[in-house]
Amino acid sequence: MSETTLRFSIFLPTLKRPDLLRRNLEALAVQTRLPDEILVSLRPDLDPEGVAVVEQFTESHPKLRVVKVLLSEPGIVVAENALLEAATGDVGCLLDDDAIARPFWLENLARHYERDAGVGGVAGPAIDVIGGKPRERRARFRNRVIFPGMVLDQSTRHTDRVVTVDHFRGANMSLRLAPLRQHGGFERGLRGDCFRFEMDACLGVQAQGFRLLFDPEVEADHHEAPRVLNTGRFNAEAVFNNAANETFVLSKQYGPIGRGCHLVFAILAGNFPNPGLAWAVGGGILGLFWKNRNLFGISALGPALRGRMEGRRMARRWRKTRRAAQG
Repeated sequence: MSETTLRFSIFLPTLKRPDLLRRNLEALAVQTRLPDEILVSLRPDLDPEGVAVVEQFTESHPKLRVVKVLLSEPGIVVAENALLEAATGDVGCLLDDDAIARPFWLENLARHYERDAGVGGVAGPAIDVIGGKPRERRARFRNRVIFPGMVLDQSTRHTDRVVTVDHFRGANMSLRLAPLRQHGGFERGLRGDCFRFEMDACLGVQAQGFRLLFDPEVEADHHEAPRVLNTGRFNAEAVFNNAANETFVLSKQYGPIGRGCHLVFAILAGNFPNPGLAWAVGGGILGLFWKNRNLFGISALGPALRGRMEGRRMARRWRKTRRAAQG
């Protein structure tokens, strides 16, 4: 099979993490395959230090195309859509500003797209760095979305080979830009921290017939840093927003029967961070022996169920708007 040379655009949203941003950019500058452009979204009103880091990097690496994408609104989806609008490449490579790409990251990622036009997305492990040491672990399963709504995610772990998956995590992922734009970009209707925005984009690309791959050699070290403008990740409001977003994203993919099945599943079981009855009771029991920040107990059940109902309303509004736009 003949290979096609493509152009790769780095999507790098950042906010008030200048030291990590500097490390991120320097890691991109020493890739074995250099990116065709690095797009950095910035809030100059809130983050002049970040702007200065990008300007210093640009002066030090004049052969790299670095584009500042200036924002005036908050939010990861606002940033990613602005980067998408500015991108001129064939593939968009999303990295968190606290994710440091290893030297062969882009080379290993690019080979899949250039060998196979049916590949719509490639991702790799966003390896948790704890106490300065990468925590490399083996995946027990692959990233899947199992009807009517079970979401499996091992994005921080290494699979034993390249595997086909259903969704990625935005800290270290990439998507072919033509089908992403055909999908409408990143979903603007999500609540809160826009939980599941990556999954919505992945499912939208996959629905057009493209395959999504997870390659254990597409590695980035994820130094998870505190968020600046966000509220708590694990309080009742976050559970409500996350449950609403998950149901909204999945309801966009399902027909009437599927949406009904999803709601029953969400109420009775749910997922790890958005518990239904089984996860709420089980999580409360497991929490006595296993400390995990995503393991919620019965107190999260009410916000999660209210969020599911909100997600259904969001999906109804989305379908109504879509029908009106189609005439």
